[in-house]
Amino acid sequence: MSPPAEAAVARGRTALVTGASSGIGRATAERFAAAGYRVAVNYATNAAAGEALADRIGGAAFGCDVADPVAVERLIGAVEATLGPIDVAICNAGFYEERPLGVISDELWERTLRVLLGGCFHVTRAVVPGMRARGAGSIVTVASELALVGGVNVAHYVAAKAAVIGFSRSLARELAPAIRVNIVAPGAVDTPLLPDRDRGPGYTSTVPLGRIGRPEEIAEAILHLAEAPWTTGALYSPNGGVVIQ
Repeated sequence: MSPPAEAAVARGRTALVTGASSGIGRATAERFAAAGYRVAVNYATNAAAGEALADRIGGAAFGCDVADPVAVERLIGAVEATLGPIDVAICNAGFYEERPLGVISDELWERTLRVLLGGCFHVTRAVVPGMRARGAGSIVTVASELALVGGVNVAHYVAAKAAVIGFSRSLARELAPAIRVNIVAPGAVDTPLLPDRDRGPGYTSTVPLGRIGRPEEIAEAILHLAEAPWTTGALYSPNGGVVIQ
C-alpha cells in the first residue's frame, strides 16, 4: 500500500469514507485525498476495488460491514491506529433494491435499516467520543432525494434514508458546538446503483438541468459541508432541480 500523499501528511487530517469502493463513495474518497486528507477507504465486500483505490490516492483500505456494531468499533480503532484521529466521517455505505410493498421481506426490511440507518448510527457512535475529546469533528451523512418526495417500490429504502435525515438533524443539535453534522441527499447520480430507466431521456427530460448527476459533483457537495465552519444540521440536495425547496 502506498504511503499517505504528501499533501495529506502536511495537512494532517483524516477522513473516513464508508462504502467507498464505488460510486459516490469512491468519488468522495478521491476528492478528499485531492484536498489533502489522509483517507480511510471502507468497503464491505469488494476488497480489490477498495485496496486499488486506497493505493491510488495514498490512503488505506479497511473492510467492514457497517451494519455490524462490533466490526465498526474495530474499524474506527484500526483507522485511527493507521492514519490518526478521524476528523471527518462520511456515512455513505448503502445499497438499493426495488421491491413492491407486498414482496418486501422481513430480511430485506431489516437489512436495509441495519445498513443505511444502522451504519450511520454505528459509525457516528464510534467516532464521536474521540471528536469530543479533541473538541472538533465533522460528520456528513448521505441520504437521498427520495427521502424528500418518496418513490414507487422503494418504501424500505425511503424509510431508512428519511430516518438518516432525522437522525442527523438530531445529532447536529446534540453534538454542537464541537461537532458539526450535515446531510447530502443526492438525486439520480451515474453510479452502479442507478436503474437503467433513469439514464435515458424518459427521465432526464423531467430534470430541469436536463441530465443525471455525476459522482464527483456529489463528492464536491460532501467536501463543502464537511468543511463549512458555520453550518450544521443542513440538508443539501443536489438533484438537478427535481426537488426545489
